[in-house]
Amino acid sequence: MLTQAAFGPERTLVWLASYPKSGNTWLRSLLTAYLFPDEEFSLNAMIGEQDPFDRQLLDDHAGISSADYAPEELIYYQAQLHLEMGRANENRRFIKTHSAYIRSADGVALFPDQASAGAIIVVRNPIDIVPSFAHHQNSDLDWAIDEMENLDAGLNKWPTRSSMMLPQTMSDWSANVRSWLDQTAIPTHVLRYEDMHRDPEGSLAAVLRFCAIDVEADKVAKAVDRCRIDRLREDEKSGGFNERPSARRTFFRSGKTGDGARAMSDKQKLRILETHRSTMEALGYSADLDDYILKQEEGK
Repeated sequence: MLTQAAFGPERTLVWLASYPKSGNTWLRSLLTAYLFPDEEFSLNAMIGEQDPFDRQLLDDHAGISSADYAPEELIYYQAQLHLEMGRANENRRFIKTHSAYIRSADGVALFPDQASAGAIIVVRNPIDIVPSFAHHQNSDLDWAIDEMENLDAGLNKWPTRSSMMLPQTMSDWSANVRSWLDQTAIPTHVLRYEDMHRDPEGSLAAVLRFCAIDVEADKVAKAVDRCRIDRLREDEKSGGFNERPSARRTFFRSGKTGDGARAMSDKQKLRILETHRSTMEALGYSADLDDYILKQEEGK
């Protein structure tokens, strides 16, 4: 039976949760094109923005200077902000996050179920995340593999300075994914990047049904065509993208599956497989190196 988001008068937030470079932005583009078909599409005006992680927004809401607090100490205040956001929306609101599902030491959930109608968990084979993540961070493949094993990994987490955005605790790839899969307070829908490639129309339709949005086949087809990876690359080239990692590095790369198998050595792939085997198996990804390589060759 299909799980569905549980919307209510104060339960309006839908979290688009993923480890970086898993397809979150592609999903945001599809949802934007589907929900606003009569508006000119722009990468810089997609739904699913990360406003709740804006430092100034939290400071104004809570009456604090968040830079003076450790990330764990901020969870209570962030949860209160999320509750207020849930109450303030008349309809659903999509919010992107790379954070793991976490709680404070005294049990306060960063993503309170009282405000959260659902979460769409976007996942991707970690072998394919490696080259994309390395490109985004202007680092090498070994750095990306190390970071994906780092339990303390996060965004905007610096010990001596702060940024305009609040810190997000990612943890390692397996812990990030498992945190969302294992929690039971918020209804979830798992969306695999590979399935988005194999059947983009069916994948988008399933997301819409989870969110109690009517599915219109012609609109789905048009949204998928508008948001082909090659068209998104052209959008970034012609109009820019405010989430681009730098002026010299594009956000959108090939967007293909199997890049990791082609870019990484067997030794590097084995590290991923040995570290993340159980989570990969839970998601339907092969955890056997020879089988993985064979499937990639067969899929060419």
